Amino acid sequence: MHTPIRRISLSFAMMEEARPVIDALALVPNAELHDRDLPFQTYSGDAFGLQISITVSGHDHRFQVDNIGPVAATLMAYTTIEHFSPDLLISAGTAGGFGERGAAIGTVYLSDDRFVFHDRVVPLPGFDESAIGHYPALNVRKMATDLSLPVGIVSSGSSLQKQPRDVAVIEQFGAVAKEMEAAAVAWVCMLKGTPFVAVKSITNLLDGPGTSEAQFVENLATASRCLQGELLRVLEYLGGKCIAELSE
Repeated sequence: MHTPIRRISLSFAMMEEARPVIDALALVPNAELHDRDLPFQTYSGDAFGLQISITVSGHDHRFQVDNIGPVAATLMAYTTIEHFSPDLLISAGTAGGFGERGAAIGTVYLSDDRFVFHDRVVPLPGFDESAIGHYPALNVRKMATDLSLPVGIVSSGSSLQKQPRDVAVIEQFGAVAKEMEAAAVAWVCMLKGTPFVAVKSITNLLDGPGTSEAQFVENLATASRCLQGELLRVLEYLGGKCIAELSE
């Protein structure tokens, strides 16, 4: 906790989210991480005095789409930690947000308190809370204050659409971001003892007009540009600091 951060790994579900950051940092492809059966793509390099790696989930070549969601994220997190042993892992990407909580398109949040799943419903004692997750989020409130970034609980699930049952769980915990990967990564990081934070840029407002999917397509490029700018600020801030210096 008091050793300077040297190695940072970032995970992205979509190349459109990752490409602006890869290009800005001039990272180069790294083919050493994954066996040939896995679709993940990794880039690495040095910046801000840090060894940085970015892993993207790759494509489902059957349907020519990105491997979004918790299944790919879980495996990608495990292989990333096993290969790079990062001092900090960051789940970066886009999410839905809530205008009533201050979000606009392109607002970038840092995770806080815990990660939860909003669509795993198991109404049995013990299983109910285990399904929700409650995986710990690294306290980065000092970093958030210094960078003027909002914080909040990030909630994950397997559906892009807003379902009434999912929204009810999100409201229960007051989550500020609804996305598809972070809680899965948080579970792996909890098991492996790897400090973990999510950085999420808002593409759609769940309490606004229109469907989540239409807003997502319309705003993905804008949200990804905002994500790039704030991620570069976060990485520069992290250079030379230790984990303990990120919290209040």
